[in-house]
Amino acid sequence: MLLCEEHEMLRKTAREFVEKEVTPVGYYKLEQKGEFPKELFKKLVDMGYVGMSFPEEYGGMGADCLSTSIVAAELAFGWPSLQLVWSANESLSGFPIMKFGSEAQKKRLLPELASGNIMGCFALTEPDAGSDAANIQATAELEQFDWGRGWVLNGHKTFITNADAASVGIVFARVKDKFKRASKKRHAGITAFLVKIDKQHLKDDRIELNDLAKWGLLSSHFCHIVLDNVELRENCVLGEVGNGLHIAMETLNNGRVNIAAQSVGIARRALYEAKEYAKMRKVFGKTLMEFDEKAKELARLQTKADAAWLHVMRAAQARDKGLSDYITKASEAKLFASEVAVECAMFNYRIQGGFGYTKESIAMPILHDALATVTYEGTSDIQELTIAKSFRD
Repeated sequence: MLLCEEHEMLRKTAREFVEKEVTPVGYYKLEQKGEFPKELFKKLVDMGYVGMSFPEEYGGMGADCLSTSIVAAELAFGWPSLQLVWSANESLSGFPIMKFGSEAQKKRLLPELASGNIMGCFALTEPDAGSDAANIQATAELEQFDWGRGWVLNGHKTFITNADAASVGIVFARVKDKFKRASKKRHAGITAFLVKIDKQHLKDDRIELNDLAKWGLLSSHFCHIVLDNVELRENCVLGEVGNGLHIAMETLNNGRVNIAAQSVGIARRALYEAKEYAKMRKVFGKTLMEFDEKAKELARLQTKADAAWLHVMRAAQARDKGLSDYITKASEAKLFASEVAVECAMFNYRIQGGFGYTKESIAMPILHDALATVTYEGTSDIQELTIAKSFRD
């Protein structure tokens, strides 16, 4: 499954950009300060990578899933925080609008997201609704106001990427029972809403954002969101009322290939750092690379990283071709690649010994970033259940 000429050119261009613009400042400067990558994001806009999967009529490139996976892996090699900021805007925010939005919503929002004029966030997770997304407790109630009919949202969202930089959020809430036919299904009433995260809402405390401190991905900010009687126009529903869980799952299935590609980029960076250190560090008169057991372990991990990329390519191509087993392949890619990323990052940390524990080394930041990949957009346990489901269908 070698890349065609077009995809290979995309990979080379992305790699050159990462080597020149991202690697020198990512882990070594901005990540240490937890600084949001505004300037680098603008450069991604100039490269055409922001909104690249959107159709051309909405300001995008109409790029396929394999193309976005290539860019994701290259960006993650340079700096996973930047890749995650880009992915949350491209995949988690743009994809559901592109697939489920009305024509008016697409024309209004997608060109703005693609141009970098606004950023988006995807607010699904709650303190008691992570892997169990059907347990959403945030509520939406239809009311009559002086200005017309509209929705009132209340509830909490957590671990929301880009929330503090976003102008629009896709927020999932459950429509109260009196506005929804009685149903025994746990996901009944869950609906996706387009919420404008504007200065007025923040000023009058209808939306409260609190940054969550974390060990890795320091420049990609996660937030806890409090929705306090947030008023929305009736037409702010994305898709149909009650179809929110389907929208969420479709979005996550699409995003899992992207996170798998991110994991490959992290694995590759970990192995690159390990190899460079092993070539330089001498012990008992030999470099670490000259010890057969270290070289063999590197060889095994390199093989796994390459296999992880093949999983990503297979899942991306299955999605591009519309194959029925795309979801299973995406879960396989995400499961395998994220576990390999952790394994490679741990090896890099171990091989650097005491130096790896100092802040002069980026071994620990890489390990922290790798650990995140087995959790977000579906934990490894959820991926295993998704794959197992295919055996029973």
